[in-house]
Amino acid sequence: AQTSSSAQSAGSATTAATAAPAATLAPLLALPPRDVSAPVSSAYQSSGYSEVDNVPFTGPVDCGGYLCQVELDIYVPAGTGPFPTVVLVRGGPGGPDGRGYLDPFAGDLANQGILVYNADFRDIAGQGGGYPNGFEDVACAIRYARADASQFGGNASPITLVGHSLGGWVGSVVALDQNEFGGGCLAGGSGRPDAFVGLAGNYQISAGYNASDLYTFFGGSLSGLPAAYGAGNPFNYATGSSIPVRLVAGTGDGTVDPAQSVALNAFLVKQGWNVTLTLIPDGTHMSILGEQSTYDAIFSAIAAASSIDHSIDPLEAQSGR
Repeated sequence: AQTSSSAQSAGSATTAATAAPAATLAPLLALPPRDVSAPVSSAYQSSGYSEVDNVPFTGPVDCGGYLCQVELDIYVPAGTGPFPTVVLVRGGPGGPDGRGYLDPFAGDLANQGILVYNADFRDIAGQGGGYPNGFEDVACAIRYARADASQFGGNASPITLVGHSLGGWVGSVVALDQNEFGGGCLAGGSGRPDAFVGLAGNYQISAGYNASDLYTFFGGSLSGLPAAYGAGNPFNYATGSSIPVRLVAGTGDGTVDPAQSVALNAFLVKQGWNVTLTLIPDGTHMSILGEQSTYDAIFSAIAAASSIDHSIDPLEAQSGR
């Protein structure tokens, strides 16, 4: 794996700062191994897990002509904890219950001592998705995890949001926008994560990438819905309080161009954020989910958020939309 970081990292490997968006995928440097002295290192163990499925985390919301409740699955590590807590959001657009393909990934994280909430979100405009509903669902999942984690031995703070593909893009907006999304949540508190990990996200939504998926999500094109696309563009944010961000992409990804992760990394470096980019040589859109470098990026985000004194208050609801 190859890594660029906005800050020096511990270990034998060196890191390099990205100063400007790259036109091509330049060779970067290696991600250092996970630091076993990190604050949450006691949870990094393979110990088995149990699963709680189909848990509603929103109230009744519009799902395209009928009301539904959006659901998630909870992966609970064996042992007593405390466990770091991750909210996982899938790619798409796939409609209701699309989260199933992340089951092995969520299970692997739980096996390593992380409490995981694998959440769906409304990602098709004709089924109640689009802006702001899809983003609100992700914020609701974060609120639910904060309120629920303690009963499973998890930490209510920090909460790390991990998004893959379309979920990486939606998650990036929820993470970078300091004005929190509201809407139909079953739990209160903060809906913004304390750290964000984006896995092969399609962040450059105004650049013509993945246009058909975005049309399905928004219910129209950029030219037809410029306000919604503008509000859903992560490059319009990152102007308020910062959180740790870790980006991962594969250089062999034929679904979402890894240049989109390169561009978001460069943007956040310019904004002065704590951000690291990991490019996995020949990694594809799906294969990166099984790479150790991806797990290391998640552990790094958790450790960075755990060391920040001003982590987002899990009990204090922010003024939302």
